[in-house]
Amino acid sequence: MIFYKGQIINPENFRQPSFFISPFRTSDLGKNDSIIKDEYPSDEELLKKFHSFFGETHEYFLSGKEAINQALSLYNLESDDEVLIITTTSNSYISSCVTKEIEKFCQWSREKTNKTKLIFVIHEFGKVYPDMERIKSYNIPIIEDCAMSMLSNNSQHQIGQYGDFTIYSIPKFFPVQFGGILRINNNYKLETQKPYQNYLQKICLYYLKDIENITIQRRANNQYLISKLEKIGFKSFFDYNEHETPSVCMFENNGCDLSELKIFLQQNGIECSIFYGKDVFFIPVHQNLGTFEMDYIVNLIEYFVYETK
Repeated sequence: MIFYKGQIINPENFRQPSFFISPFRTSDLGKNDSIIKDEYPSDEELLKKFHSFFGETHEYFLSGKEAINQALSLYNLESDDEVLIITTTSNSYISSCVTKEIEKFCQWSREKTNKTKLIFVIHEFGKVYPDMERIKSYNIPIIEDCAMSMLSNNSQHQIGQYGDFTIYSIPKFFPVQFGGILRINNNYKLETQKPYQNYLQKICLYYLKDIENITIQRRANNQYLISKLEKIGFKSFFDYNEHETPSVCMFENNGCDLSELKIFLQQNGIECSIFYGKDVFFIPVHQNLGTFEMDYIVNLIEYFVYETK
């Protein structure tokens, strides 16, 4: 163990802090239990907000991956068909959470071919894909993945409405342990009742009441973290516009070994990763991080940069 700027580096295993990409904390278990036991009905304005996010028709799943699988299963894809994957950054790296689900049905590619039967658009890390009208002009079915961009939109406020389906991952933005939502924008009728449907709906309704503050806090946290990281040689990877909300804090490398930084931070309780294919790293930015917590994470990075060379 090392004492650095008032905090312990490499604490014993059972005394590690936990900083997740999700805003979930252990204390939210009790809070969420109280939320789902509340029998007070939701008002019409809140229900309207709920449907503006998740559509008039939607289905609940344990995870975003399950929602992806359900959507793909409705296209009668054959093994030699292709799903064209388009991302905001056009980076070579795509999460296996997406590719493995597609591979259960058919092939996937990064280029449109005569085998393309479906387009899967990933709005990455809160940064939306900028040219959805062009994608729509292909007249090929579209699925939008907003797992990391639930609180982001374009200036027309149409993200999530371009495709047949839209994927949302609830724990990325709300303090809950599980949950995916499949928004249905076409005539598919999915009427399966899930044992956790009431749980997820109540949780989402509750936290949607504070969505404006959540959005403001995430944007402010991202600015704060970037301002601190710039002092040790990093710089922001994205410039978010007024309609976009970060899901993580992403920054370009200053020359350090990102693989070693990932190991070091994870050993100290920080969920983080490399944006593989780019010299870019990401750390938590969620609304439940206060100034002390963000300084704690930056101090760890500073220690790694200056003290481990």
